[in-house]
Amino acid sequence: MDARAMRRFVRKCKVRYNEIVVTARLDASYPTYRHAVDALMTIRHILTGVTWVKESMASSDFWKDVGTTSADVEHLYGFLLERGTPATSHALAARLVEWRVREEEKKLTELAARRAPLYQPKQSYQVGEHLVFSALGNREGVVKQVRGGDNPRLGEFQVIAVQLADEPKSREFAAGYAAPHPLNEDLAKSAESLGLTPEQAIAQHGDAVRAALIKRLGVDKEFVRVGDEWFLKGLLPEIHAGYINLAEAAIEQANAAVRTADLLKVLDLPDPAKKSAALFALSHTLENDGRFEDVGPVGDARWFLTRLELPEALERPAILEAAPAGKVALSGELDLIAKELFDEADLNGDANLPPAAPRDDQGHLGEITLILTYPHRQAGTLPLTPLVRALLPAFTRPRLRFSFQDATTQEKFAGYAVAEGHYLAGLSQWFTARKLSPGAYVTLKRSAAPLTITIDYQPQRERSLWVRVARGVNGHLNFSQEKRPVSHKYDEEMLIVIGDPVGLEAAAQAARQQRSLTILLEEIFPELAKLSGAGHVHAKTLYSAVNLIRRAGPRAVLGALAESRAFTSVGGGYFVLNEAHPR
Repeated sequence: MDARAMRRFVRKCKVRYNEIVVTARLDASYPTYRHAVDALMTIRHILTGVTWVKESMASSDFWKDVGTTSADVEHLYGFLLERGTPATSHALAARLVEWRVREEEKKLTELAARRAPLYQPKQSYQVGEHLVFSALGNREGVVKQVRGGDNPRLGEFQVIAVQLADEPKSREFAAGYAAPHPLNEDLAKSAESLGLTPEQAIAQHGDAVRAALIKRLGVDKEFVRVGDEWFLKGLLPEIHAGYINLAEAAIEQANAAVRTADLLKVLDLPDPAKKSAALFALSHTLENDGRFEDVGPVGDARWFLTRLELPEALERPAILEAAPAGKVALSGELDLIAKELFDEADLNGDANLPPAAPRDDQGHLGEITLILTYPHRQAGTLPLTPLVRALLPAFTRPRLRFSFQDATTQEKFAGYAVAEGHYLAGLSQWFTARKLSPGAYVTLKRSAAPLTITIDYQPQRERSLWVRVARGVNGHLNFSQEKRPVSHKYDEEMLIVIGDPVGLEAAAQAARQQRSLTILLEEIFPELAKLSGAGHVHAKTLYSAVNLIRRAGPRAVLGALAESRAFTSVGGGYFVLNEAHPR
């Protein structure tokens, strides 16, 4: 066989043995076809580089399946059955990873104890001898033929033909090959150098196993879940309808969210073998009953009745609905204004944090002052931005029930942090009692109690002031300067008193259905400009005015303002109407 034929042969073999990662350079020094076969066969063994440990515990394919097999589920079923108490997904994943590692160690021990020796290229073998091939999934084969290797470059070695079970043709392997090779390592040394301890395996693969496990157990009818805890359905103590009715009555009487453990005391269940199982069973029953909702923070389930919850907490008020805002690059001046006015309409469901706010000595956010906008004034809500959310304990449920506490009267009343929509609910009466108008300052402060937020405004002696008054006329906004009583401090650029709520709603209906944000700005601007001798209108005033009839975030309004050719910036956040622009 000439060199060109040899290369063609190598290419064919590379297709057959695709695990070869280094191409042998064959030339005329390989004089025979047998030389080429022996070279490629030996190279294949040398370059495979896989012991049973690599193929299993160190393999990404191995860990990809952990948490998905029936054997895994059966093991965890037995674990929970013996334990008799619920376990978190983290604990189950750690248990499973540890078990899998121990099982692999058992395989190693069993291999070492088997009569058939483990195949190693450095050893010599006789016809009829049984061997175990760790790189082939611990399959067993019988040596059928032994011949001398014929490859001068590799030195002296043998080639054994082995008949593996369930294979019609024998395979050839190197023997008497003493060069360094992973398969030539001592078995114990191999496990020590290439294996993973349970702790290492958990650190490297625990999160992926946990994710796979949650998905797998979620479709198994024998397992039930409450939050991040799992238990066996067959071990749940019975919670019959009478107990649930008692729980409903207890919560209604307390008119507060009640912990699971406190409800368990009220129900006076027959003393179960394990209290944690009873707590889990009660939580599972309440979670699957539409009358109840867990409105507590992470790790502290608290149950309340859905029929007693505020309507605006159960469903986002329509006036807070805002169209998704595109990403707009603002000038430095407008960007600072947007950060000052930051509200939930700018979030677009994104949890990216805005710039950091001042924090107390412990590193916690101390307080934040918001400027009240018309949509939130009407809905009795405030924006739940990341900075506001930092005042509350973490929660993953749709709603967190907490208490507002008036800074002056110390009166407490129920509030809700609503995850979908990003707002705080429960402030309608408080806003009305303090006669707050859009533009008023509202301060939220962290309280010593973890489920309490102190709320305050900046009162001042009531007096009549010249302020902007908004009305809806023929489906359009109309502004005038009138004397109105004001009893609170406010942002001068954003204060707008409502003169005609009915007309304003009619204008809002028309704006939502017919006009874009840019057109709204062009319609509103002249109305506001007429109140200023110089015809200047501040960007914050435009934002406040737009939100009377269309819910929009600061960045959406300021972006439309900056992009429109109808307006020209004159500095300080003020704009004038470009008279050259056709309207």
